[in-house]
Amino acid sequence: MISLLRRLFALIVLALISGATVVSAQTATVIHNVNLRRDSSTDQAPIRLLKPPTKLQLLQTDPDDGYYNVRTAEGQEGWVWGKNVTIDLADVGPFGFIATVAPLSTIPDDWDRPTPTGGSMSGPSGSCPFAGKGNEKDSNHRKNRTDVPASFHDVTFDALATLAYPKAPKHRSDWSDDQLAIIEPHEGVAVRVVGFLVALRPQTGNEEETNCKFSKAAETDWHMALAGSAGKGEEKAVVVETTPRIRKKHPKWTPARLKDWVDSDQPVRISGWTFLDTEHRNHLNKYRQTLWEIHPILKIEVFKGGQWVNLDSLQ
Repeated sequence: MISLLRRLFALIVLALISGATVVSAQTATVIHNVNLRRDSSTDQAPIRLLKPPTKLQLLQTDPDDGYYNVRTAEGQEGWVWGKNVTIDLADVGPFGFIATVAPLSTIPDDWDRPTPTGGSMSGPSGSCPFAGKGNEKDSNHRKNRTDVPASFHDVTFDALATLAYPKAPKHRSDWSDDQLAIIEPHEGVAVRVVGFLVALRPQTGNEEETNCKFSKAAETDWHMALAGSAGKGEEKAVVVETTPRIRKKHPKWTPARLKDWVDSDQPVRISGWTFLDTEHRNHLNKYRQTLWEIHPILKIEVFKGGQWVNLDSLQ
């Protein structure tokens, strides 16, 4: 008996050290406005309105007529319509515990930041080297990287949107070492963020040095604006960008396949590398709220039918 208790204690400590939260029930997150109801129907007046991204504890894991029995952080119990919440990923641990890892609200300084790797791009206009064109080779290497990490760190929208950066010249090559040191701990980290697409702008016709000033659709980036909640404008968004080098490996990434999630209350999940785009300070408070981006995007998932679906496999 003593040996069993020691094993249980050791496993709980291990879970806490690894960053997991040991809980006795699974959780859900509100993704659309939803009423907390007194039973699994609309027969009675609702208790209250819950808005994204409210966290809820599931009191039972199986729905009843499409409703989940839940408890709020304030202790209110009731029922919510299942299509307006997403069940948080969870792993059942030892002795029936469920260990859930919530997205971090900060990006630590000690996460891996591997050196970008990539190669040249061949397209209708010719070949463009890894470093692109011009003097901003460090930025271009980061934008044009094609390496894919083994996994991504789940972080909140605000974790990326509120990262610090200095007021500095437009071109990174003109930055001082002290200015570069401010962004260095957080740039080039593999992250995954949930948000809402409020704009999708393929840069066809726009000549950027990172793509050797090629301007055809297959040779240019997409600028997408990701907001932290539905209904927000671009001025409150983080820019996330696809690149032609990555899209070559994802032929099903098209604006047409994403159109139902643009200006929608349906969220998307974006995975890729963190990058500070120094060249678009004039876009602040109009097309973005920060110079931090996810660039390039390596994976796009959309929320459909109550679950995350990889855009590559979307029917």
